[in-house]
Amino acid sequence: MTNQEIARAFDKVAFFLAMKDENEFKIGAYTRAAKSIRELPVPVEDMLLAGEDLTKVDGLGKILAQKVEDLVIIGTLKVLQELQAEFPDSLFELAQIKGIGPKTVHKLFDVHRIRSLDDLRRFLQDGGKLAVPAPYEARIREYFRR
Repeated sequence: MTNQEIARAFDKVAFFLAMKDENEFKIGAYTRAAKSIRELPVPVEDMLLAGEDLTKVDGLGKILAQKVEDLVIIGTLKVLQELQAEFPDSLFELAQIKGIGPKTVHKLFDVHRIRSLDDLRRFLQDGGKLAVPAPYEARIREYFRR
C-alpha cells in the first residue's frame, strides 16, 4: 500500500468523522497524520519492514501508528469500514468542490439523499433547489458549469 493510499484512507476517516460532527481533536489527528504520511520521503511499508518506529513520524502517536500498521498489513482500517457502513464512500468525492466541507456534504446526503457528484449533477439539472446557504449553492452550481 502506497503512502498516498494510506493518507487517502486517513483523509476519508477525518472527512466522515467531521460529517458526524465528532471531536475536532480526533478529526485533526487524522488530518495531520494523513499530511505527514503523504509527505514522507520513504514508503511506510519499507519503514515497517525495517522495523522502524512509526511513532517517530510527525503526527503519529501510538494509536494512529497502529492503525497505519493495520492498514498496511491487513489492508483495511476498522474505523473507516465502520464509517463507510454509515455513509457511502462516494460522498468523499463531493469534497472536491472547492469550499464545500463535510457538514455541507452531510446536509446534501441527509436532505436530498445525494450520494455522489453524478447524483448532485442530476439533481441540479432537474431544477432542484439545494437546502444549503446560497453561497454554497452558488459554489456547487459553478463547479458544474466548468
